[in-house]
Amino acid sequence: MMQKKSQKNYNQSKSLLYQIKPNFGKNIKKSLIDYVKGDNWITEYKFTEKFENEFAKFTNSKHCICFPNGTITMSSVLDCLDLSKNSEVLVSNYTMVATANVVKFSRLKVKLVDISNKDLCMCPKDLLKKISSKTKAVIYTQMNGRIGQINKIKEICKKKNLILIEDAAHAIGSYNRNKHAGNLGIAASFSFSMPKLITMGQGGAIITNNSHLAKKLRLYKNFGRKFSGEDVHNHLGYNFKITDMQSVLGLGQLKIIKSLIEKKKKIFKRYQRNLKNNSKIVLFNFKKNETPWSVDIYFDGVRKIKKILEKNKILTRYVYPPLNSQKIYKEFKNLPVSTYFCKRGLWLPSSINIKNKDIDRVCKILNQNIC
Repeated sequence: MMQKKSQKNYNQSKSLLYQIKPNFGKNIKKSLIDYVKGDNWITEYKFTEKFENEFAKFTNSKHCICFPNGTITMSSVLDCLDLSKNSEVLVSNYTMVATANVVKFSRLKVKLVDISNKDLCMCPKDLLKKISSKTKAVIYTQMNGRIGQINKIKEICKKKNLILIEDAAHAIGSYNRNKHAGNLGIAASFSFSMPKLITMGQGGAIITNNSHLAKKLRLYKNFGRKFSGEDVHNHLGYNFKITDMQSVLGLGQLKIIKSLIEKKKKIFKRYQRNLKNNSKIVLFNFKKNETPWSVDIYFDGVRKIKKILEKNKILTRYVYPPLNSQKIYKEFKNLPVSTYFCKRGLWLPSSINIKNKDIDRVCKILNQNIC
């Protein structure tokens, strides 16, 4: 929404540089057109099953279950875990608000945890401070594709007998050693919304290596029944199906996923080279096995710089505000690291098809005005 609001002051122009804009090649567009022209069922069917199989193969997980978006994925995992009412679920203070909202909607209690100043992901030390006898689960966000200290988080969860859930919405193409993001907890949530590396417009998926949970999730998303078209309901459930048209788009992008990952890494490296000598800009590095979602930078005076970029027809986006700055989570205090960085962060233009000359232009303006 923020990007759309920023666009309203401009006429449609080829010179407008978006923060993120989806880009589908000719082959992907043709596959969707061919699907629509064909004798197909439109709703979730064989193409979605194929996408689930291919995404599970890509992430090297046993199960993949598609959902309408990356919010419903997380709420569905929580609901299917059958946690007792008012159990505590710990969430990073630097994440999209949906990560915390799903906890409340599942009639559980949110507790916010600060981030590390090393990687912007959940801080293991602060997590230990926040765990209580009521804590039952941790939702760990791989912020902007960074894996962070998830191995330490997993050790803590194992020691404290807590369930680990991964919010991997940003983490397609990021690996923890040789494991793709999403394979360290009981389940992981992925998003295929417009800005993501794989986009269906909207959409999401859960991956898990827990067959019992996967079975429950498949029932839960299909009215509590085993088979569509058969009205036998032994369980409670919703209609959380997607469409095969979405899956056709997803399959097309999975075919070229290695290329998409490499492009994102090259975009970050180009920004990094241009900005590395500016001591006023903090640019957190990515490890070799991590894939950036967007290029994020942190500095003082972010609102002023955003306006300067807009005057040059360059659209950016503020990073997520700290959750405890939102009215609905204002009761949480003393989260200094996330408060500091979230109020100074900006996501720069990071579309897959961005040109080097545009990256250089953005960096030139940044270096001239952040000094």
